[in-house]
Amino acid sequence: MSLPSLAEVEHADWATLERIAARLGLNPKGRSGVVRMRVLDHVRHRVRLESWRPGVQQQAALLTRLGHPDSAARLWESTIQLDEPAPWVGLGRAQLGAGELIEATKAFDRAAQMGDASANLHRAESLAASGNYEEAARACDAYLTARPRDLRAMLLKAGFLAHGGWTDEAATVMRDAFETHPNLRELWRGLGTLLLKGNRVEAAAEAYREALRADAKDEASWINRGSALLLGGRTREAIGAFREVLEANPRQAIALNDLGVAYLRDGQAKSAAINLERAAKHMETPQILLNVAKVQEATHQRSAALESYSRILALKPRDADAVAARKRLQLSKAPRRPAPRKARRPLKKRRVPRKKTAKPTRRKSRPHPRAARKSRRRGPREARRTRPTSKPRTRPKPKRARSRSR
Repeated sequence: MSLPSLAEVEHADWATLERIAARLGLNPKGRSGVVRMRVLDHVRHRVRLESWRPGVQQQAALLTRLGHPDSAARLWESTIQLDEPAPWVGLGRAQLGAGELIEATKAFDRAAQMGDASANLHRAESLAASGNYEEAARACDAYLTARPRDLRAMLLKAGFLAHGGWTDEAATVMRDAFETHPNLRELWRGLGTLLLKGNRVEAAAEAYREALRADAKDEASWINRGSALLLGGRTREAIGAFREVLEANPRQAIALNDLGVAYLRDGQAKSAAINLERAAKHMETPQILLNVAKVQEATHQRSAALESYSRILALKPRDADAVAARKRLQLSKAPRRPAPRKARRPLKKRRVPRKKTAKPTRRKSRPHPRAARKSRRRGPREARRTRPTSKPRTRPKPKRARSRSR
């Protein structure tokens, strides 16, 4: 007697379930759920599981997925046939995972020559991995020739053009994708990202506005629109966009960080510091902490800025901006508080010594011969006390002797 499959028992109605139970010799009476479980247990215990072993191609595909490209490449080479492009595609994927870009491109070319159009997309990925974005875009064009409305190929081409620096061409491809797939209005966000990378901020802001028309609760579109408006100099509108995000999700760290930057550009340093510190509490990344430290340094909070730079270096030890700023703050002296003034005595004026002027020399006069004689008699000390005068003394007149009367 053949057993029914588990799927047949699961989806059988009540009449069919009763017949299956009666045929298997089970009690068909009771609730439907109980009878169904009774039949399922019987089938599970009696059924025989068939052994399955993956083939060589399945083994190669699994090894490629599991990260063993060398072993996968050897298995794909053993399954290669001249009229089957699938092994060539698998070999190319394994070589691409091993980093052999040139060999992978050759394998994809061989598969494309055999008529496999999807090989062109794989070839485009290998060319883009080697940095040849122009050839990668041409490979996407080759795929789009066979399937013109394929959305994946159009998005890959736009991405390759954007990475190569051709943002205008990438935006054109995105607009073509909108025309061919008008229901996918969320693609406006991708277009806005491409335009923002190309520094076309006004067009990017309009693209994000179109994306928000399709989904007004898209946080990423609100944040990116605010960034585009901020880069375009429309600071007030950017602040409004970031506030729209924070009204729905007050803990959105990226919106808090961007709002703090917008406030700082608007000259509101206090509001900028508050929002940046809130962002650092919810998500502590080096970029957010660097913005916090810059605001603290701008508002002359030296110790807080040093602490923020230390936190940055704990997360990213070789951050050049944080290392330079920390060294600059450590070398600069902290501003000293002025000491209270004490009552001091008035300082005496310092007398400036006058310059000595040469005194006029007097002409030495010769001493009187009589004074010289006295100096010889008195000795050297007494001679020093006597000062010679310029005028010679007059000789006193001799007194006349009085006549006595006898």
